Amino acid sequence: MWVYYAHGRQLMEQRLTASGFPARNFSDLFPCWLGARELLLHGRDPYSPEITKEIQGGYYGRPIDSSRATDPIDEQRFVYPLFVVFLLAPTVTLPFTLVQSLFTALLFAATVCTVLLWIRVLGLKIGRGKLFAWIVLTLASIPFAEGIQLQQPGVLVAFFMAAAVYALAKEKFVVAGTLLAAAIMKPQLSAFLIGWVLLWTAVQWRTRKKVVIGFFSALAVLVVASEILLPRWPFEFVSNIAPYLRYTHATTGIHELLGSVGGTMVLLLLAGVIVFAVWRSKFEPIDSDGFRLTISLVLVFTCLVIPSLAPHNQVVLVPACLLLVKERKRIWANGRIARSLWLAGWLALAWPWVTGSILATTLVFGRAVDRLWTLPFATNPLIPITIFAALVLLVVRPSGVSRVPPLSSPLPPASST
Repeated sequence: MWVYYAHGRQLMEQRLTASGFPARNFSDLFPCWLGARELLLHGRDPYSPEITKEIQGGYYGRPIDSSRATDPIDEQRFVYPLFVVFLLAPTVTLPFTLVQSLFTALLFAATVCTVLLWIRVLGLKIGRGKLFAWIVLTLASIPFAEGIQLQQPGVLVAFFMAAAVYALAKEKFVVAGTLLAAAIMKPQLSAFLIGWVLLWTAVQWRTRKKVVIGFFSALAVLVVASEILLPRWPFEFVSNIAPYLRYTHATTGIHELLGSVGGTMVLLLLAGVIVFAVWRSKFEPIDSDGFRLTISLVLVFTCLVIPSLAPHNQVVLVPACLLLVKERKRIWANGRIARSLWLAGWLALAWPWVTGSILATTLVFGRAVDRLWTLPFATNPLIPITIFAALVLLVVRPSGVSRVPPLSSPLPPASST
């Protein structure tokens, strides 16, 4: 799968070269790294049009010319909250090629940790062999293969969220709040999870208030420090959102499939399901089936409402996929429709692996079929929809609290199932 995606990147770069773009930094990290460098070393505004042109020059090889029909429409602006520069501060004096390598290694490690943390939070009892298989399958999925190879910060945000929920389970509430504040560097990925955790905290304020204290304290430090660096930066950040949505042709997978009216109606229906699930589980302990299901559904819903079809946003689906495995017997006990939905979810997930592996194999024999290279992305908008549908019946038929061994206990032996 990594060979498949690497060849896909090569095809994209060949098209850019044919359109008159020279050597480039084809990395999602480059815009925020260059913005951080110019702000911290030279005091320049990373949201300014001048920096945007410099980002385009480094990303594509030259600035975009909107009058040329063959030029890309993605303007590659600095569209992150300003405090992302603190994460990149240690790297701004290094050459970007070295930063790419370091960040790739960091994201690889973050992916492995994300899988391990969600397995512990969800209470999955698996041996080391199956644990290794889960890690490999996750790394071989298109969202993570794309995210790591493009140095997409969303992979790191997925780790922050997994670590925050794990910290909740360990009752390290201040740490959990701080990690959630760090995850806001990609607000579109973290906003719904943060909202749910804050609600869950508020209903038992006396025992859980340190989550809110940790979150808002860390967020205040980040915002104030950013304001010192660049006064009024929130207004510039917000003003860049509309152009970003315009040049990325922002739309959800459901709107892509069902159109404007149908997609909006379905999203409102799914939002009602989420509100019901969240409200019902607001008193649930972390080691309960209800809490795990709600966390998973909130993250799947995040993928459904993000106005982007980029596969790397689906890095937040790890707990939902793990829950499909853990709750297979309960789902199948709900009848033929539930079994069909469960199978549909796995078919949508398996399609990229199967077709991508076949296409990658054609490279070995020198028979690459480039016109079919986007085939594995065919189920991309369907993946979160089918996973949500497979899990949603568990909201209607909940089970009681299911306790798991303490999270500090060692992994079970390889012979366990």
